[in-house]
Amino acid sequence: MLRVTLLGNMGGDPEVRFTQKGTQIAAFSVAVNQIRTGPDGERQENTEWFRVKVAGRQVDFVQRLSKGTKVLVIGRLDISHYKNRDGEPRTGFDVWADDVQSTAPRGFGGEPDSAPEGDGESLEPAAAGVSSLASSASGRAGTNGKGARPDAASAGGSSSGEDLEDLPF
Repeated sequence: MLRVTLLGNMGGDPEVRFTQKGTQIAAFSVAVNQIRTGPDGERQENTEWFRVKVAGRQVDFVQRLSKGTKVLVIGRLDISHYKNRDGEPRTGFDVWADDVQSTAPRGFGGEPDSAPEGDGESLEPAAAGVSSLASSASGRAGTNGKGARPDAASAGGSSSGEDLEDLPF
């Protein structure tokens, strides 16, 4: 079994299909750019395209992504050989993804050029994550203004820090 990790951009919106048994399968293409310096010192850029197929609970996540979104794909590589319409031999690279992650910052909704919604306040990286939920839930009481999680007493949560650590995202 060939395991691969791809970091690239989605070449199109995912297409969802159903198998004969009713299982959802999402398919999309990913462009992976390789930039190298050739023997003559010239910069060489090569783009490889991979067809990615996703089944199971990851289909719901993938459906929210769109063309141009930078993604990290981990899965099994399936290499196929075929002939195109002109009869020329070709090689296809299919990846059955075990995990797909968007590498776009949170709040960007998978859109490459969109900005996060909010009150225009500049957020630091810690404030853009889970800790900002605690800040907004407590009315920013007990925070240092930089998005740090309030202490357990001011948030009304448990003292063991379990309040936000078990969220599924």
